[in-house]
Amino acid sequence: EAYNRIPKRLEGLFQQNVTPVVTGFIGETDKGAITTLGRGGSDYTATIIGAALCATEVWTWKDVDGVMTTDPRIVPEAQNLEQLSYAEIMEMAYFGAKVLHPLAVVPLQEKGIPLRVKSAADPSFAGTLVSSESHPSKTGVKAVTAVRNANIIDIGGAGMVGAANIP
Repeated sequence: EAYNRIPKRLEGLFQQNVTPVVTGFIGETDKGAITTLGRGGSDYTATIIGAALCATEVWTWKDVDGVMTTDPRIVPEAQNLEQLSYAEIMEMAYFGAKVLHPLAVVPLQEKGIPLRVKSAADPSFAGTLVSSESHPSKTGVKAVTAVRNANIIDIGGAGMVGAANIP
């Protein structure tokens, strides 16, 4: 539905050479109620609009230089990653990286549209390009993430062998 409605709503503005400014975080339920999209909502809004308009590239603006090798608040030596695949950024987000919500990438991945994560403090910096391509790291590890306040429980024993869904 959004992919049909968005171009129609913005078409007239584009024809008048007006650049629309669209807020993030806000959406509408199936029943027409206004709602918020939650964490990553503005990025998700941007990628949905970019996909609906068949953009050549979508940019998101952050307070870091792009997607970093680790959390720069914890490791000041963290470096910008120049390029990641959709799968890599979604996996990083799933396992603790806060730069993007994993669902924000999906609309662009479905259409093969690249995403560029840029720095609001340094707009001339290239940031990180996220696309379908994956390039191996020269060091073997691209990034380190962490999920805080998580516990892992390992259950085993002879009584578990053969139980459903237990290897």
